[in-house]
Amino acid sequence: MIRFTWEDIESAVAGKTAPPDVFARGTALTVGNFDGPHIGHDSLFTRVRTEAEKNGLTPGVVAFKQSLGAFKSKGFYEGDLSTLVQRLSVIETRGMAFAILIDFSDKFGKMEGRSFLSMLVRGCGMKFIAEGWDFRCGYRGACGMNEIRAFSRESGVVSDFPDPTLYKGERVSSSLIRMRVFEGDIRSAEAMLGRKYALDCSASVWKKDGCALTAERSAFAQVLPEHGTYGVCVVGDGCMAEARFTAESHILRLENLQKDVQHIKTVEFVRTIKE
Repeated sequence: MIRFTWEDIESAVAGKTAPPDVFARGTALTVGNFDGPHIGHDSLFTRVRTEAEKNGLTPGVVAFKQSLGAFKSKGFYEGDLSTLVQRLSVIETRGMAFAILIDFSDKFGKMEGRSFLSMLVRGCGMKFIAEGWDFRCGYRGACGMNEIRAFSRESGVVSDFPDPTLYKGERVSSSLIRMRVFEGDIRSAEAMLGRKYALDCSASVWKKDGCALTAERSAFAQVLPEHGTYGVCVVGDGCMAEARFTAESHILRLENLQKDVQHIKTVEFVRTIKE
């Protein structure tokens, strides 16, 4: 999957650089935060792929380098569902050919919605866009489904808004999944993600503490269960092993590690252990 920055798009629109060849046929897009890409996002990816295949377009996403959950939260924030590396890995498996990554800033946040959409038309040849019913873009979120449809009619872009994806009667969202992980309901989080919930440990340091490994809870930007003990699969360099993971107020603890795993990369939650 090819990666571009928002500055690449601005440069192409300004005529400073030629648009990349991957945009030459026109593109089918979905725009979003995509924190912990989930089964609701999958419906958008499917629509983008379908439209791209039908009309010879190139499928891609416009996403953010950092999760916007903390920016949008007005109070307590449980944490991100995924790191950028994890997000892009899942998006690539969904058949997206490219990702345009935005480094959110005050300047970008003040851009009007129509201007943002026009940049996508001019900078990467957007001909199709799929979004959720509650998607909003532009300054103060002023551009929603009705505004995007109006822009589409005027610009010749096809827009589509698939029905929300539900899980046990609730609309699947990153916010809902974050809450379920924090509450320790790993099974529900897994069902809505469509895969195991995995903690990215590539930048963390686990320290020996007797027979256990420990890490500071504050070292992780991802959401963690508030407390509890869980069965996990620890993945390292060419090796994986089952272990017992305990979340405490300030410390994370790995115990009963079945193998000596070097350079822990991920901790994948498997089940809740009843004490």
